[in-house]
Formats: sequence, C-alpha cells, structure tokens
Amino acid sequence: MDALMQMIAVGWPLGLAGFILGALVGGFMARGGETGNDAGSLIKPDADGLEALAAELKAAKELLEAEEAEAAEVAETLKNLDEAIKRANGRLKLITKAVKQAK
Repeated sequence: MDALMQMIAVGWPLGLAGFILGALVGGFMARGGETGNDAGSLIKPDADGLEALAAELKAAKELLEAEEAEAAEVAETLKNLDEAIKRANGRLKLITKAVKQAK
C-alpha cells in the first residue's frame, strides 16, 4: 500500500508536467513552429474543409435527433411494459389469495 501511495505521490506531478508540456508543444506545432512576430498566426483551413466540417456536423445533429426520437419510443414502450407487469402482478396476487382461501 505504501508503494502505491508513493507512486501516486510522484506520478501525478509528472503526469501534470507531461500534460502541460504536451499542450505547449502542440500549440507551438499548430502555429507551424514559427517564433517571433508571426507566432500568433494560426493555420487557416480552406473553404472545402469548412464545408466538409459543416456537413459532418449537420449529419451528426440529424443522427442525434434520430437517436433521441428512438430513445423516446423505447422509453414509452418500457413504460407500457412496466404498467402491464404491474397489472399482471396484481391479478396474480388476487388469484393466489383466492386459491389459498379455497384450501
């Protein structure tokens, strides 16, 4: 248990440092590795890439809406099934009670 605690105590600062270093290097690479006055300029996507991204987002939104509609149908079916099971359970209790009284 002590070894695990030591690994956690030493590991999280190293993990955090790696994350920060990765973010800095990733930001530097996104800028094309430039330094100086042009360091703030980012790579600009072309119009075709933006149109493709918009089409993907639209398709994802339509898929999400379809899944939400399907989830609503499943929820309604489960609600009806739950109500039917409760009615059947009530009837079964009445039949069991009637059988016990007949004995």
